[in-house]
Amino acid sequence: MLISTLEFAKSCEEPIVVHVLTQKGRGYQIAINQPEKFHGVGPYDIKTGNSTEIKTGIPTYQEVFGEAMVRLCKKDSTLVGITAAMPSGTGLKALEKAMPDRFFDVGIAEEHAVLFAAGMATMGFHPVVAIYSTFLQRAYDCIIHDVALQDLPVIFCMDRAGLSANDGPTHHGLFDISYLRCVPNIIGMAPSNEDELVDMLFTATLTRHPVCIRYPRGAAEGVPIKEQPAVLEIGRAQIIKGFSGRGSPKVTFISLGNMLNIAKRSAQSLENEGFDCAIINARFFKPLDEETFSFYAQNSDVVVTLEDNVLAGGFGSAVLELFSDRRIEVPVVRVGWPDKFIEHASTVDDLRQKYGLTPDKTVELVKSVLKKDVETSQKGIAVI
Repeated sequence: MLISTLEFAKSCEEPIVVHVLTQKGRGYQIAINQPEKFHGVGPYDIKTGNSTEIKTGIPTYQEVFGEAMVRLCKKDSTLVGITAAMPSGTGLKALEKAMPDRFFDVGIAEEHAVLFAAGMATMGFHPVVAIYSTFLQRAYDCIIHDVALQDLPVIFCMDRAGLSANDGPTHHGLFDISYLRCVPNIIGMAPSNEDELVDMLFTATLTRHPVCIRYPRGAAEGVPIKEQPAVLEIGRAQIIKGFSGRGSPKVTFISLGNMLNIAKRSAQSLENEGFDCAIINARFFKPLDEETFSFYAQNSDVVVTLEDNVLAGGFGSAVLELFSDRRIEVPVVRVGWPDKFIEHASTVDDLRQKYGLTPDKTVELVKSVLKKDVETSQKGIAVI
């Protein structure tokens, strides 16, 4: 009937409206019974509908966020959770079950979710809006004019920041640093592990400004979560490792969010070859830790920035702007995603390998820049 109706509509010479009532999972009873689970599902057994994915025992960032929200809401009566039809995908399902009166699902209406949060913030609430990074783009005007302009304490928890590999280009959250860091009053954070995510969420609840926390989809790092979250100093980076003073050239890695492992592995490879490497966990993409970044840049032969975002207007661009403003002349290698829409893939690692977001490629870029500097200086040309 549907096919014949569409064929009829195609043959008409005037506008036709075809109204179709759909049912998620139609023809597969297990999916009909569990529509939320089967909205986006990995490998599963067709007969039972049970997942066949191997469990690692490490919680996902979404699970960590959801559990943290429940704990924080029990201690802070002003906190509320808001989602746009994705309670399970964001992890807010935990809050819905534990404290349904503090949970709001506005449906597939991201603009309304942000406006709703802004209104609640004017009335003494502290809303936490959990929306996928890519879908928050739909509410960009609302973020600027209804939240940031009024400097309202709305917390945006931006799930699926970076790649959402098997969801494809519509779901990759590769643009949020670029589209948010230009907006006044916003504080931008990115955790390197699940414990840091909880610290950032707790810190945001104590902040009376708009806060954006971006984190990836899937399993976290397996780091234990403290019983009591720490309060982070706004705009202060974490020095993972300073220079040892025992090698040369000196390379500083400034990593944002989940790129820290790549920074560590790249530094280890270079140190095995005699380089002296420092590693900084940026934590914030706005504001930057200007003093720390500047100090290490002035004492480095090359600086490497790493981000799970497009390079255009991203974290590395912000660091370059800082160095330019301070007249710091140091080569900067930026590791991030190219200026294109990234395709679908089975895993994040597949795409990182293809586009060079790997320790091997990072080491290769560092060596290439240092080699060019040596060759240029030998020719008597100034290097900037």
